[in-house]
Amino acid sequence: MLPATKGIFDRLTRRGRLMTKRTCDRQGHVVRDGRFLFRTPTAWEYAAAVACGSDPAAQRWLGWQPGSIVDELSRADALRVVPGTGPDWASPDPQSVDLVMIDVEANRCVGLVSVHTGEDGGPETGGYLAPDYRGHGHGRALFAAGLVLAHDHLGLPRVRAGAEVGNVASARSLQAAGLARVAGPPTYRLPDGRVTEAWWFEHAAPRPVRCAGPQATWFPASLL
Repeated sequence: MLPATKGIFDRLTRRGRLMTKRTCDRQGHVVRDGRFLFRTPTAWEYAAAVACGSDPAAQRWLGWQPGSIVDELSRADALRVVPGTGPDWASPDPQSVDLVMIDVEANRCVGLVSVHTGEDGGPETGGYLAPDYRGHGHGRALFAAGLVLAHDHLGLPRVRAGAEVGNVASARSLQAAGLARVAGPPTYRLPDGRVTEAWWFEHAAPRPVRCAGPQATWFPASLL
């Protein structure tokens, strides 16, 4: 086998393993929920996931900084990324564990969920879906995967989530996933600096566990 051909074969084999891997390891996490696979993304999958939330309707609630938004001309290309392709990726936020949401039946990246540090230093989960996956009940699977990541992979006994007051779809999805409304700060600040009124939700697990995947070690013990 020629060296160049061997290199192509190795890359394809490696990508195939990304899609079939069922357990966590030092390179990443894997969560499965029916037709959806959640796992640590490759660089290309992360670009696709960011494109899923870059449209104006999503940014109404997400409020990213302009430099983080995939422009409209590039968005369609990013959304065509084939899952399992692309080089390894390292999160730009050292205090966030991100999973790309993959629709295995459609073979496409359709969202992202994360467990990250909230404004109080404690663990929060959050995420978003591609435009054509909103309004179909898939938010439950998205946020349920965030809970599994927090409790069954990162060993966190509790995790909360915020939603802007008025974002009824997000609130319903959080509650469908099992989070309950709780008291919290009246406002929170979005990445672009906008301050908005907030609803808060929380979920607790009596016996959280850690998996073999990368761990979140930055949460203060007093907030867990």
